[in-house]
Amino acid sequence: MLFKRTKSYEDFSPALDKNRLIILTKKLLPDMVFNMASLEGNPFTYPEVQTLLEGITIGGHKLSDEQQVLRIRDGWNFIFESVRKDKININKGLFNSLNGIVAKDEALISGMFRNGQVRIGGTDFIPPKAEELENIFQQELQVLIERSKSNIDLAFDIFLWGVLNLFFYDGNKTTSRLVANLILIFNGQGIFNIKVKNRLKFNILMVDFYNNHDADKIFEFFYDYCLERY
Repeated sequence: MLFKRTKSYEDFSPALDKNRLIILTKKLLPDMVFNMASLEGNPFTYPEVQTLLEGITIGGHKLSDEQQVLRIRDGWNFIFESVRKDKININKGLFNSLNGIVAKDEALISGMFRNGQVRIGGTDFIPPKAEELENIFQQELQVLIERSKSNIDLAFDIFLWGVLNLFFYDGNKTTSRLVANLILIFNGQGIFNIKVKNRLKFNILMVDFYNNHDADKIFEFFYDYCLERY
């Protein structure tokens, strides 16, 4: 299922060196992982995420919450390795591989498209039926690539498209955000980081997007508040 937008943003020029961008992103990895986990409802604080990523187990939390943090870290490591190897093919295999990492042991099925219906709380929007997902992915991905005038446009489009269609039972936001970051980092455009402090604004804009399928407001929010360059 596609959506409409009139907002568009040009890529930054000159582009950042992707290898240096990886190094910088790695230094900020606890912040990236914390924000992603928190938006999924994970109770770990930033210092706890930072400590866990340093290899020290944190007491007082469910093992499932700890594993979610570590899976998000593993998803980022997959992105770093893909950029280093110059492997960036935006396709079903990429989405499945990332979802298999971040949603392992968390979803009914991970690493493959859902085979049943899901819904989104707080909206009247009904995601596509499971039997429609394969055609949606194959037909609409090329449309997104062709209509995007920049890598920034494509990254934001990919994220919104992934969370609108809910290709997977769980981990759709995390999976789609990692794909968006792969596009941005590979092309030296920065990092897509939805911060916890902007959670309320993000949630309001997402509900509005689900209901009317107009991406202009949330596109502007992403560009102004979530695109980081160093």
